[in-house]
Amino acid sequence: MRLEDMEHEFPKMPENMRAMIEREVEKQMKTETEQSGKAEKITGKAVKTAGAAQTEKATGPARRRNKRMARRTLVAALVAAMVLGTTVFAGVVYQMRAKSAGKYAVEIKTEGNSGEIAGTEGSEQTNIEIPTVKMDLSYVPEGMVETEKGKYSYEDNLYHGGVSIVFYAMDTGDDQFEMLEKGVIASEEMNVNGYSGVYLEYQSLIEDETSFNQRIYVAYTDVHYVMEMFVGSDVTKEEAIKVAEGVRLTPVTDAAEEQNIVCDFSWSDYLASLEETEVTEEFSETTVDKSALSNTHAVGESFSLNTFADDEDGNLTVKVADVQICDDIHLLDTSLLDQDERKELDEVTDESGNLLPTELSYVKRGDGVDSLSEIVKTREAEQKLIYVTVEYTNANDFELNNVLFFGNLVKMKEDGNVMRMYFGETGDDWNEVQYSGPATHREMWYYDVHGGERGNNYIANIGAGETVTVHMAWIVPEEELPYCYLNLDTYGGCYEFSDTSLAVGYVDLNQ
Repeated sequence: MRLEDMEHEFPKMPENMRAMIEREVEKQMKTETEQSGKAEKITGKAVKTAGAAQTEKATGPARRRNKRMARRTLVAALVAAMVLGTTVFAGVVYQMRAKSAGKYAVEIKTEGNSGEIAGTEGSEQTNIEIPTVKMDLSYVPEGMVETEKGKYSYEDNLYHGGVSIVFYAMDTGDDQFEMLEKGVIASEEMNVNGYSGVYLEYQSLIEDETSFNQRIYVAYTDVHYVMEMFVGSDVTKEEAIKVAEGVRLTPVTDAAEEQNIVCDFSWSDYLASLEETEVTEEFSETTVDKSALSNTHAVGESFSLNTFADDEDGNLTVKVADVQICDDIHLLDTSLLDQDERKELDEVTDESGNLLPTELSYVKRGDGVDSLSEIVKTREAEQKLIYVTVEYTNANDFELNNVLFFGNLVKMKEDGNVMRMYFGETGDDWNEVQYSGPATHREMWYYDVHGGERGNNYIANIGAGETVTVHMAWIVPEEELPYCYLNLDTYGGCYEFSDTSLAVGYVDLNQ
């Protein structure tokens, strides 16, 4: 899967708004600052999906009303919310709208009365204070369990599909929310417990695979949050709406309730991340001059590695001691894999553990606005297991503790005087190749040394002069073996060249 086909914490409410405590909010993506294990390395990318960033409290309310005015405003807000499916604040009625922005594109906007955007002149919604809230969920579909905070999936399909709930804290001085969604095949404005929302359904390119092909947005402008609920294809629209209706947000007044505080993106941080992503994409390096790879290492060669450990000045060397290419998975200790990873392996192996062919899908990408993506052809490809032995040596006269290690499988191909990241064969009728099963993983998904607080990809300690051996593995189409390199840089990635990875040097697995 390509990188572009790829997830925050937070704050007190004005005195005259304490009674307005119900609201819903959510979101998924892309990228976690506090990440566990495989995501704990620094990628330098902003993703919409999964992440954690703290938002700052907004300043106090723009003005104070007397008790009678406050009561009248509150009553008007609640009545309008229940009857109109909107929220009223400072004399403005807010409603979330879904407007066509193309044949398959929809613009989600929060609008005020008379078509005004929330937060425009006259709405008197500046210097707002955002309360710290907790989320209670009164409905979860039968058979669904919480796998992480705000994430739920069916017990027989753990970590696939289900529902993922995230929130935006609208901290920019108004409730102006705007999101452009592409590849939408159906949209519907809806009322969720008196709050204004939108339901979207997206194209599912590969029907047999579970995907997040639905989304629900809900605006809670009384407390200045927006919920984005990602919904898997294994959840019906009706069940998804019931989940959304079961969300309750209430202000936190007791420190004991902190464990239930919602995690969110601040809207200002999200907008900033979009700008950073645009810059990153504009200057992304998927092609470099061959001379930039002069520091490439051979199997058996030792080299220095930037150390991410409790001892920041530690000197660590690394060596790929051995590479084995196998037709089966007998080298893997499957007890180290989670349920999801074992399920993936079961789908691509026979009863004896031999690897079965994988399916490659050749996709002609649509723009998501006036055209959708389509699969123009599929074919099978034989698969191989790449099993790598990596040795980490502490070159200091003191012990290193909690040493982070990481391995990215990088595919690159020579193209004249340059080396180009390889994402599958190219053709006139398609512009992308999609893989299935374990072949989608380029980041390290199998490793046999675990440490740190979460028991993930850390070496607990390496004594002075000692060496610790780690085994890593990937499954790839056999025809792509000549393009495979290993990136052991904990700051680098597998989809583009980076300065740090070029400086550390890639390991050519075919040498």
